[in-house]
Amino acid sequence: MAVELDEHDLRIVDILLSDGRLPATELADMVGLSRSAVAERVARLERNGVIRGTTIIVDPAAVGRTVTAFVAARGASLSPKGKKAFDALMKSQEVVEAHTVAGDDCYFIKVRTPSIAALNAFVAKLIAPPLSLATRTTIVMKTHIEKLGGVTLGEGA
Repeated sequence: MAVELDEHDLRIVDILLSDGRLPATELADMVGLSRSAVAERVARLERNGVIRGTTIIVDPAAVGRTVTAFVAARGASLSPKGKKAFDALMKSQEVVEAHTVAGDDCYFIKVRTPSIAALNAFVAKLIAPPLSLATRTTIVMKTHIEKLGGVTLGEGA
């Protein structure tokens, strides 16, 4: 369920999407509220699940993850052994996002790997037993935009 946000909340979240480590005093100056009011709003946004955490953003290329791909996978319902193998594979470092989807496919997985060979090795795990999934892989040639917080709020929305 969506949380009701006023203009100050939206502005706070929009600013934190750009710099999650911004000091509360600077954030307060930017939104026109006191430091304590901003701190309380941020705490409430965290309690309500609007803000799920603060993190750093690593450039994938800087750490050797130069291949981005989307893997669509489909197949029969997974056995308990297959489900365990799938869950373990989704925890691997290559997986950036994984979704259960409607339509022809069952899963849509975004991966970042250091090479095409590493991508092939990842896909091989999906098609081998106990998963035995059929896959279709799309390799990203160029990323035009990637919204790092998942959404954009405020003036640019």
